[in-house]
Amino acid sequence: MFASKGRKAVLSAALAAMVAIGFGVAGDAQAQQPQRQLLRFGTAGIGGDLPVEMMYVFKEWVDRSAPGEFDVQVHHTGTLVRQGTEVTALQRNSVEMTILSWWDIGDRIPEFNVMTVGYLFKDWNHVKAAMDGDIGKEYKERIAKDLQIQVLDYYYAGPRIVNLREARKVETPADLAGVKLRMPGSPSFLLMGKALGANPVPMALPDVYLALKTGTIDGQDNPLSTTWRAKFYEATKQIVLTYHSIPANMLVISQAAWTKMTPRQQGIVKDAARTAMMFNDTNKFRDDLDIIDKMKAAGLTVTTPNVDAFRTNMLKVFADSEFIQKAPAGWMDRIEALAKK
Repeated sequence: MFASKGRKAVLSAALAAMVAIGFGVAGDAQAQQPQRQLLRFGTAGIGGDLPVEMMYVFKEWVDRSAPGEFDVQVHHTGTLVRQGTEVTALQRNSVEMTILSWWDIGDRIPEFNVMTVGYLFKDWNHVKAAMDGDIGKEYKERIAKDLQIQVLDYYYAGPRIVNLREARKVETPADLAGVKLRMPGSPSFLLMGKALGANPVPMALPDVYLALKTGTIDGQDNPLSTTWRAKFYEATKQIVLTYHSIPANMLVISQAAWTKMTPRQQGIVKDAARTAMMFNDTNKFRDDLDIIDKMKAAGLTVTTPNVDAFRTNMLKVFADSEFIQKAPAGWMDRIEALAKK
């Protein structure tokens, strides 16, 4: 985990940057102090990984911007919320905040599973074009309406790769036949594992390290940053740069918690979320450049497969699935068009 001193340095820099681009600290410091708001953030994310670290940045921003108005509590590594239960936890008021993926949303709003299709997005700019445009607006409004969840912001999760306990030649999906590959438990994730050529094994993130150590699974898929920061490299020997998904994960808050806040407090929380995302994205992009070298230095073999073969198989498998066939009318064409801009 980053030292508290390091986070504070980042927070100070982020504060200056936010003011420079017009975000600033919301509200009037002399305003009457409203009732203190409890914000429990629960995630399966592992301590030391950036999605957890960014929540400490969020907390520090809120505490500095509105002293005594909020009680922000960070609970990670599945201690308060297990992976796959985040939506239910928000709706039952077990937590006020969490991180949701496209897969979490697709499990509740099936037509939105289109966002989870492997190789649908060519790069992060393509993702941003969708999330910042009309598709993203429709997406967030539907989440608020159907799930009573407010999307505060989204962040760069990094392209997902395959990480194996034992090194092997991997050129095409056929080379992963028989590999027990840990995937999150969403049906769309499990189909992605099959499209990669492997035997997908559903498993919560905090259980992955031990499963790799004991051989319960043969590998796992995650962004490079998570693979490194969760120390999965200690129990594995190979990274396969499939880059099969480039998701945007979302920092969210329950509608119940959101509506308890004054407009001023909502502004502070939105600014804090943006600061946290900037912290994550800055470090995640740096990780993308550095971690491959770190993996090699740790003794792992890093290989690049025939990505076209993986992409072709992935899109073929998903083409026949409900995850594309039930997509909102016109979304596939609109997403494809955005790639050309």
